[in-house]
Amino acid sequence: MYIQLKDASFAYNTEAIFKQLNLRIEKNHSYVILGKSGIGKSTLLSILKGLRQLSEGTIHYQGTNQDKIEIVFQDLRLFPWQTVKQALEMPLIIEGVASKERRSRITKCVEQFNLTDLATRYPNQLSGGQKQRVAMARGLVTQPDFLLLDEPTSSLDQDTKEHVQDTILQAQRRYRNGLVIVTHDTEEAAYLGETILVVESETLTLIDNPIFHLEKRRDHLAFYEFSLELKQRLKKGDRNEKN
Repeated sequence: MYIQLKDASFAYNTEAIFKQLNLRIEKNHSYVILGKSGIGKSTLLSILKGLRQLSEGTIHYQGTNQDKIEIVFQDLRLFPWQTVKQALEMPLIIEGVASKERRSRITKCVEQFNLTDLATRYPNQLSGGQKQRVAMARGLVTQPDFLLLDEPTSSLDQDTKEHVQDTILQAQRRYRNGLVIVTHDTEEAAYLGETILVVESETLTLIDNPIFHLEKRRDHLAFYEFSLELKQRLKKGDRNEKN
């Protein structure tokens, strides 16, 4: 099961964002799209979901479809009038899931994301990390084949950020879906991505993460060395663009 881009190009008005991309996103694998702000990372998520149409080339969904791909936007889009439980129930109602199955999925989801005690709270009663967990739970309650996360920890403090990152990986292992995360944080990329897609001047470079399978990898020097390597690559790409 996969999403495949072939010779894919995308332009916004007259500005080329991507040219001739060839990429395959597999289920049960985690990818991080890494690049500086404004270079097109979130646009690529929208293309994978089918929210934006390619200028050229094709996108193919093998064994899946756009309805089985969920995207969690950077602003989370939690409605102020919905409790946590109502937020999780809404996509299930839209899908026509029977009430008994809805209750079962919601109960399981709030337990897995440690939201049981927060189920009746509204967004203004939640912390940043709690809101992020609700948004991810809402994305996963429909049991999608692929989950796309746009800058999932950008507004969080360091301790909360690391907790949410752990939650993201635990959920991916539990649900065994395809995971695609947008970030500009090289340490986050090194922690979350089995494969890292570096966005540079209309192209993508794929890098296999050599330390992804290390247990407690934040405690390893190799983790920070790889993060620094990614940071230097981004800086080099930025200098090349300016030249």
